[in-house]
Amino acid sequence: MQGKKLFLTRLKHLYRFFLKQYYTRFGTDKDLILVYTLSKVGSSSVYNSLKKKFPYKEIHHVHFLGDTWLNKFKNDHKIFQNNLNNADRIFKLLKKKQWNVKIITLTRDPIARDISGVFQTWQHIFEVDDITKVTANSILDYLNTNDFTYSQNWFETDFVEFTGLDILNENFDANKGYQIYDAKNTPILLIQLEQLNTVFNDAMNAFIGPGEYALHQENVTSSRASGALNKKVKKLLDVPVAKLDTIYNSKYLTTFYNASQIKSFKDRWTKK
Repeated sequence: MQGKKLFLTRLKHLYRFFLKQYYTRFGTDKDLILVYTLSKVGSSSVYNSLKKKFPYKEIHHVHFLGDTWLNKFKNDHKIFQNNLNNADRIFKLLKKKQWNVKIITLTRDPIARDISGVFQTWQHIFEVDDITKVTANSILDYLNTNDFTYSQNWFETDFVEFTGLDILNENFDANKGYQIYDAKNTPILLIQLEQLNTVFNDAMNAFIGPGEYALHQENVTSSRASGALNKKVKKLLDVPVAKLDTIYNSKYLTTFYNASQIKSFKDRWTKK
């Protein structure tokens, strides 16, 4: 029984491989979809959901494609080598043929994103082999030194360098939760993570084409072994009001979120 199951699984993978070759290599599908985002903004969920729906399409997940960060990673911590490898793979793929490139990117409350970022790149920050060996107070001490400008910086550097679109100077419908832009004939879809569950199907219908799009949650920090530590850090974090004002008056926040959304973020991170 086990052997039959393994055989059917391999047959299914082989079928998908040849189907993908048919659609992409022989020119019947020229779409190249890049889920190109900051880390820890729900991009894994978007990527895996689209791969499940379109196993034959060229769909790729990448965080860095601009010179600023890629050059930095060449001499940085070894955990970033994967980012260099992913970028190299995308650049090689882009040279293979004339693709119809489509880009999906996301935004997120920068404090929530940076907390999740600590639990993603803890080796680089704390030099330990297990994040659960780090105390909540140590993580809070680190976060208290953070200015939470990384999200805006990424859009101002990496995103602009690769797409040519200064998206922070574009309009965004924060009430709708997503917006489609055009950058030199490359369509770009931007979605708020906070509304991803609600708008995913509508956004993909508008961006990729008619169909039923189910969102499958992937790489959720709170679901890992370190989830309890993550929840404790979020509960204890208390950001001074003056610092919150600086963070949430930034170009990044005022472009992608409305006043009501920004207030809810600020209320979450201050203890009254």
